[in-house]
Order: sequence, then structure tokens, then C-alpha cells
Amino acid sequence: MLRPAQYHLLYLPDGSWETVSCLASVIRCRATAPTVLLDVSPVERLTFNSLTVLVRKAMHLRSVGGELLLTGPGPTLRKMVDRTGTGSLLPLFTDNTAALRALAEDGRTWCRVDLSAVPDTFFTAPPLQ
Repeated sequence: MLRPAQYHLLYLPDGSWETVSCLASVIRCRATAPTVLLDVSPVERLTFNSLTVLVRKAMHLRSVGGELLLTGPGPTLRKMVDRTGTGSLLPLFTDNTAALRALAEDGRTWCRVDLSAVPDTFFTAPPLQ
């Protein structure tokens, strides 16, 4: 029997370089699982510098057996990922459920874990409905 796999579910409130860089730092310093689902539904625009930070973080997570999955992207973000050819590193999913279904295709049971150390409500708060 395969052991459960763990993931972090984080929330990106905007696509500014500062916010994305801070998120990358939080993942680097406090993540305990190499797989991260990043809810980008509120992000209307993403700078190329921000995209670069996400791509680098995705490359690092992949190098340790994980990945960075983007959930809830709007049309502008979808188009940017498509045009830059970064979709293989930053897979896009309509929502968190779709991303979890894709992860579960490997037969493992996936469970969400919070980031370690001090709670950070900036990136872990659920998006407002």
C-alpha cells in the first residue's frame, strides 16, 4: 500500500513581484512537503519577473520530487503561461479539486498539511468567496 502524500495549499493574493518573492521565501523556509498547490484565482496580472520567480520555485520543487501546481487561473494568466511555454513547469488547473484529482492519478492518497513554524495568514488564508 502506498503511503499518503502531502501537499501545501497556498493562496496568492496578487501577482506583484514583491508578493511572489515573499511567497517563494515562505515556501523555501517553511515548506515540509515538496508539492504545493497555489491558488492564483485573485491574480489578474502577473509580471514577467513574478513568473520567473514561480518558474524557479517550480524547478526547485521538481528537483526534490515535488511540483508547483497553479489553481484557478484567469484567462490572462492562462494566456501568459501558454505564450511563455512555461506550462510544463507550472501546470494549470481550474480549481484545487481538479489539481488533487490529477495528483491522485498516481494511486496515492493526498493530504493537506499546513506550513511549519509560525502560521502565516497572508498566504494560507482561504480566498474570500
